[in-house]
Formats: sequence, C-alpha cells, structure tokens
Amino acid sequence: MKIKLFLSLLLILTMTTFTNSQQNKTAFINGKIYTVNEKQPYAEAVIIEGNKIMFVGSNEDAKKEIDPSTTVIDLHGKLMLPGFNDAHVHFINGGFYVMGIDLRQTKSISEFREILKNYISSHKGKWIEGGRWDHEKWKEKRLPIKEDIDDITSDTPVLLKRLDGHMALTNSYGLKLAGITKDTKSPDGGLIEKDPKTGELTGILKDNAIDLVNAVRLL
Repeated sequence: MKIKLFLSLLLILTMTTFTNSQQNKTAFINGKIYTVNEKQPYAEAVIIEGNKIMFVGSNEDAKKEIDPSTTVIDLHGKLMLPGFNDAHVHFINGGFYVMGIDLRQTKSISEFREILKNYISSHKGKWIEGGRWDHEKWKEKRLPIKEDIDDITSDTPVLLKRLDGHMALTNSYGLKLAGITKDTKSPDGGLIEKDPKTGELTGILKDNAIDLVNAVRLL
C-alpha cells in the first residue's frame, strides 16, 4: 500500500512538472514533505513553477503565493518525497525480482541450493524466476552450473538471474524447453556458455542469450 501511494505521488509530481510549461504554478499543500534540508526536514507545502521549486514552507505561508491560476493539490497528510534521478535504473525488472525468489544473501552454492529447494516445494512445476545471486560472495568463488541444481529441479524450469541482470542460470529442463543444445549458436550480443573441455552446456546464459529462455517462459 505504501509503495502504491509513493508511486502515485511520484507520478503526480512527474506529470505536473512535465505539463507545467503551460501552467502558472502548482501548489502541493497539507502534506508531510521531506525537504532534504537539515534545518527544515519537513514542510506542509511546496509550490512549483515550470521545473523550479518556488516555495517550501507552511500551509499558511503558501496561501500568500497561491493565486486563482494556481493548480492546488491537497496531499491529505501523505508523505511527499523529492524526485529520484538515476541515470541507470531497471524499474520494471526490479518489480519482477520482488515477485520471484531472492538469492542475494546466499554465501555458498549449498545455501543457494537449499533456498531454491525450499522455494520449489511451494512453486513446483512453475517457472522459478528472480535470483539476484552473486557468486563473488560465495566461498566457492565460481559460477553455478546446471549440475548444481538439476537434481532438485528435474520437473521445474528455472531462470535465475545474477545480481547485475547480465547473466542467468537455467537448468536442463529450462534449456530443453527453450530448444537450446550444445550445437545452438550464441545469438548476437549474447553467449550460451559451454564447458571448454567437453562442449556441453553449463546452464549459464549471458545478455541476449537469456532471451532464448524468456521467449518460452513468457508463452
């Protein structure tokens, strides 16, 4: 509920700022507005004009800045935060990660397996997504391979992405559903990793190669 509220307020502020070039002013009143100012951490009202903040303060003082052409938005005591500006953010993917398994805190392959095994017990037969694993934190300091999980995922396809999203582990079942064999060529901008000695698939897919599994996962 809090996330939905935050997103709603953020959307309102974004849309308002975008259209304000054709408006006079917009005033947000009756809110709990975080200012990022240690001397005045919270305010009741903020007024913007175009892409500039013109006023931050109390409702009473804000009234002096409001004229008939001002658009007034009543926050009804809700929290309002400054806009976030991130030059590299995967907003939608972040939401999908929340909906799947979380393996970020695992410290070994055995812990990775155990959490995955427990998760599968209540999601058997469905695609297991999410991940956020980081092998650099594991005591083994190596990438996981399909053999690490095949015995506990024989009838359950998985696609578990690494923390950075540029790499994923899938099991033998997932590879089979995607039609990927040791003879499958890596797509442009991607890599189907194979054992350098045997030529067999390891289960690790990089960048655009992940889409080969996504294509069947989303059917």
